[in-house]
Amino acid sequence: MLYRARLKKARKIALVAALLVAMVLIALCARVHATTLLRMSLAQMAQAADTIARVKCIATASRWDRGAIWTFAEMDVVEPLKGAPPAHLVVRLPGGRVGHLVTHVEDAPQLVAGEEKILFLERNPDGDYSVTGWVEGAFRIQKNTSGEETVTQDSSEVVVFDAVTRKFQVQGLRNLPMSDFRQRLATALTPARSDLR
Repeated sequence: MLYRARLKKARKIALVAALLVAMVLIALCARVHATTLLRMSLAQMAQAADTIARVKCIATASRWDRGAIWTFAEMDVVEPLKGAPPAHLVVRLPGGRVGHLVTHVEDAPQLVAGEEKILFLERNPDGDYSVTGWVEGAFRIQKNTSGEETVTQDSSEVVVFDAVTRKFQVQGLRNLPMSDFRQRLATALTPARSDLR
């Protein structure tokens, strides 16, 4: 009788332990959006960036660096818009794939070989560059139906925190004609007008 009572108790403990393990695994597998971006105006990004350039991605490769997986994108500078960048530079992005290990960092910019973007960049001590404001500092270049180039901020599809309104919102430049973008950027680079949003 004592043996059966102990066996029954052991089964209950094993069942509870199995349920706890299952709950922990489900929690770990759930996708959590832990990145919170603070909205930066074009002027704030322009002032923070060392370099702003229209670039073309040549290739990307991921590797371990200081205990984390990083993706390094080789870029050719098509046109410098601020600073004097080299003709060829490397942009460091968090996350990537090395062997069977994949690290995904929410709201990190995505760069694809063959694609042209305008990037707001900050030089790192190692000589490579990081994108200012993460996804906020990356702008896709596309052509509209009339063949005119337009600029769309990658963060225009991402929820960011706006410190002025104190709300989370989807914001960003969308399908702005390249000429208008250049004009806004020129205004943003003028120190006296840096208060523009």
